[in-house]
Amino acid sequence: MEQILLTREILVRIYKRLEVFAQPVLKFVLGLYIFTGLLGIGHVHPALAEYAQQLTSTLVAWLFALLFTVMPINLSWLLIIVTITIQLSATVELAAVVFIFLLFVFLFYARMAPKESFLIVFVMIAFRFNVPYLIPLLVGLYFPATAIIPVTLGVFLNAKIPVIDRLMTPQATLVDVELADLPAMLPEIFGEVYATLLSSLALSEWLITAVIFALVIILVHVASRQAIDFAKEIAIALGCVMLVFGFIMSVLVVDDTIGIGSVILWTLVSGVIALLVRFFDSVLDYQRAESVQFEDDNNYYHVRIVPKVILTRPKRTVKRIRPEEPAERPAPRPRPPRPEE
Repeated sequence: MEQILLTREILVRIYKRLEVFAQPVLKFVLGLYIFTGLLGIGHVHPALAEYAQQLTSTLVAWLFALLFTVMPINLSWLLIIVTITIQLSATVELAAVVFIFLLFVFLFYARMAPKESFLIVFVMIAFRFNVPYLIPLLVGLYFPATAIIPVTLGVFLNAKIPVIDRLMTPQATLVDVELADLPAMLPEIFGEVYATLLSSLALSEWLITAVIFALVIILVHVASRQAIDFAKEIAIALGCVMLVFGFIMSVLVVDDTIGIGSVILWTLVSGVIALLVRFFDSVLDYQRAESVQFEDDNNYYHVRIVPKVILTRPKRTVKRIRPEEPAERPAPRPRPPRPEE
């Protein structure tokens, strides 16, 4: 165990040493993944397709990823919204609905909580890599309870991607409409898209998933802040149990098509990843925990102190062995002066 903790300290020290360079690189990789996926939508209006053909999607994705790396989060959100709108512009009414919805999300939430709002993107990425159950576990550990909002929005947007794909049909596109005439025609062409999106808001799998995720976030958030030993590890375990129990109840009550076997498997995988994240975040020495009580004129304080486990790599000491030098002869004593005769 000591060797594992020592390896962890070495890796954490290396990351902190390279943190200044690692964060921009990780942000660039995230931006490249996001914009590569967005530019792959490919439903661009013919009037804009002529300009899009002049640049390859790979070059544009790299350019947008560089902008994403250096821009603040709010401007990054605007760049994502504009990219999505252009990529859906072949169906103008759908592009307008999506643009208005994302703009409302930006104005009323993302602009005020920019860091939390990017959980929307991470939720969709987690669904893409089949580890969506990791999100409520980590959010409950490291974010406030208000993070339920972006997680719910991420679940909703991920569930609406198939609906948007169904609406991107040749019958729904307006290829013969000039861009200058679109503002006057938008009120008349919202009907079908609005009805389809409104019907998709009914009780469905996405809403059940969002409710279960919200319950897990609250449970993990509360349990991880209790003054007990291994509170965060216990909170992760309780969150995994809540995830499995919630989806089992959804199958029994709603008769959904969720596979319980896959839910259990990916919940266990997500729990292991959450424990690894917690391990590299900090390791506490509960054997040296102590409670401190003190007071001042206005308050009485009861504080529980749990020290972190910090190991240092033992330094090697080299002892040089030299042959003993011969002892020097003592200097002869000076003779006392003779008395004068």
